[in-house]
Amino acid sequence: MTRIRRASLLMVLAHPDDEIFHGGVLAHLSERGVRVTLVCATNGEAGKSHPSVGPVEDLGALRVEELRLSCARLGIEEPVLLRFHDSARKDRQRHDDPHALANVDMLDVEAAIRGIIADVKPHVIVTFEPHGGYYHPDHLAIQRATTAAFFSSGVMGSEAPERLFYGTMLRDVIRVFADASRGRGIIDGIDPDVFATAPEMIAVSFDASPYLEWKFAALTAHRSAFGVTPEMLKDPPPGAAQMLQAFRPVLEREVFLLGGTRGPVRRWPMPDFFDGLETAELRAMIGPIPAAERSLV
Repeated sequence: MTRIRRASLLMVLAHPDDEIFHGGVLAHLSERGVRVTLVCATNGEAGKSHPSVGPVEDLGALRVEELRLSCARLGIEEPVLLRFHDSARKDRQRHDDPHALANVDMLDVEAAIRGIIADVKPHVIVTFEPHGGYYHPDHLAIQRATTAAFFSSGVMGSEAPERLFYGTMLRDVIRVFADASRGRGIIDGIDPDVFATAPEMIAVSFDASPYLEWKFAALTAHRSAFGVTPEMLKDPPPGAAQMLQAFRPVLEREVFLLGGTRGPVRRWPMPDFFDGLETAELRAMIGPIPAAERSLV
């Protein structure tokens, strides 16, 4: 007999603020009664703090608090922290730090993720696509380990996760984002034909435009990364306005590849992550909770 239980999704990412790009579907699923668990592999301590926050003694600790605030604003549980070190990238990459995520044995990272899978028992796992979004070494490392954990968790039998998805971007969107964010060091030099995804490859496409308010609220939680406050959303200064405009096309639609499945997929493209999963229980919902009925933290 098939045991029906509360739908559960596990998203595994690398740094505080990575969740912003998927915040719409996370907020939506939470509203539908899904247990949403976010795993963050590092504290993001290798990043550069925005000048507006002033001197920061412990950037990793600050970014973790910002991540907790972001999760609260999206309506999901507090994040699970793996506490690997942030590897940084390019000329700042920490090749000599054995605890930097990119330098840790993948089997050790996989084991950490499998422990969380055994505890949470997610129906669905989501992580980066194989290029890690923009080839960040930490993104690549956690993507590889999460993919391995999905397949090796098959020993859990009926409680094993049933589907694996990869967050990605469409070619046209990444081109617009690259043009709008040029010079900010986010995806400079990225070839859209290599790093983006063709539309026919998309398994799940989620219209996040009704959740933009929540996603921008999550973005403002990460003030040390972006220097944007909630007040700036109403009347952003030129620099912030340019950045918010650059992010808008990426935030309006969230798209995902199917990385693995333990059973047949009934429809393509899929209407959502849980379509056809007989063991997952979630509420039907017409649209997002109105802003007036949902307070931001």
